[in-house]
Amino acid sequence: MLQSTRQIKEGEISNVLLQALAKGPDPPARVFNRCFNNGFLFRTASTEKRLSTSNSGICVKGDGSTGNTTWYGVVKKIIALEFEMGKEVILFECDWYDVPAATMSKGKGFKKDKYGIVDIDRSRY
Repeated sequence: MLQSTRQIKEGEISNVLLQALAKGPDPPARVFNRCFNNGFLFRTASTEKRLSTSNSGICVKGDGSTGNTTWYGVVKKIIALEFEMGKEVILFECDWYDVPAATMSKGKGFKKDKYGIVDIDRSRY
């Protein structure tokens, strides 16, 4: 995984690493149906059609700059880009769904139970 912008600003990343990243990824990009990232298994929705479990859901929590909005989606494609020095970036192409406001428990295409778990109607996006 690449280091954060904070680490670059604080000088924790070497110039050699920055030069390697600036050259861009090594061709070609690789496409996967599943991957392990940070201890989690992700799969594409098309891979899961024949399975009884689901690991294609994505939840991205916003911060103060986005009004603390949370986005929900389903993985369509997993793309791996490799850079020099063994660095890799994993990209997820997703279908994104209508986002419920934090104060709402029901709305178009979703419902939130008493535990705060959001159930998305995957037929709407």
